[in-house]
Amino acid sequence: MLPDDFNAGIVQRNQPSRRDVLRAAAALTAGMLGPRTGGAGDSPLLPTVPFGPHRITRLITGSNPIFGYSHFNRILDQLMIDYFTDDRVAEFILQCEKAGINTYQSNYRERAQRQYKRIREVGSKVNWICLGDYTAADPNAMTAAEITAAMPKCVSIIAPAKPIAIAHHGSRTDVLWREGRLDLIKTLLNSAHDAGFMAGISTHIPAVVETAEEKGWPTDFYMTCFYRMSRLPEDYQKEIGVVPAGETYLETDPPRMCEVIRQTKKPCLAFKILAAGRKCDSPGQVRGAFEFAFRNIKPTDAVIVGMFPRFSDQLSENAGIVRELTA
Repeated sequence: MLPDDFNAGIVQRNQPSRRDVLRAAAALTAGMLGPRTGGAGDSPLLPTVPFGPHRITRLITGSNPIFGYSHFNRILDQLMIDYFTDDRVAEFILQCEKAGINTYQSNYRERAQRQYKRIREVGSKVNWICLGDYTAADPNAMTAAEITAAMPKCVSIIAPAKPIAIAHHGSRTDVLWREGRLDLIKTLLNSAHDAGFMAGISTHIPAVVETAEEKGWPTDFYMTCFYRMSRLPEDYQKEIGVVPAGETYLETDPPRMCEVIRQTKKPCLAFKILAAGRKCDSPGQVRGAFEFAFRNIKPTDAVIVGMFPRFSDQLSENAGIVRELTA
């Protein structure tokens, strides 16, 4: 549980506080993150959309690179993990705010808990949307009863950190869909609402959104992946006649998900719009992916994009594209 005041306690005269130390550490890492986007207030807030009682920017910072989820291979995973130390994560989120991005999305596993605390300690006011994973409460949950019992516990773990919303984790959603147990997600939705949070569903499968809408589930929003990454080998064999080696992104997927996004009146947060870095070979390709996304989602929707500023200033580049496209 995170206390309301991370700096509670008595600081002796002439001794630096914990916050002073953290701010100094963050400042040291700033030079390693590439060019800054200017001082506080230099970059105006990116265009925003309503999100319950909040307003969130149409570009949301994703967390996959921060946690080493490259969706390429273990080498890139490790490169990302080594780069994103806790101090660098905190400084990176501060730079996101300076660039005009006011929202961050992540899970709340052990690494995320530690880094989220650090983000707040250095003074970040970023809105946080959390992915709720029932396995965080019970790693061995398998039966319907175990999963149902774990979901309220998951919400209770997240609640003290005060996100603006909680979404059922996408990969877990897809597993429940495949097993015919999607209804279990309502337990997390209700638990999140009971705790006072907006509640949503993350998924890679368009039919999940259609089902939740048809059944009138109490969802406030959806997190919608442009690509169906949860296919099994037999799915690929059935759809394209071959089983590819490794994670594969089909160009027929984004139009299908966008169709579903446009059909619901609820806010959708589209992710994997760059196909996990596969559409980043040139500035033109990156811009084209953003253009496709904003042209095919609703004006009330936003995109979640993970950024890895190790080799280029992706933060400024992406914020600039979104600012221009959505002005």
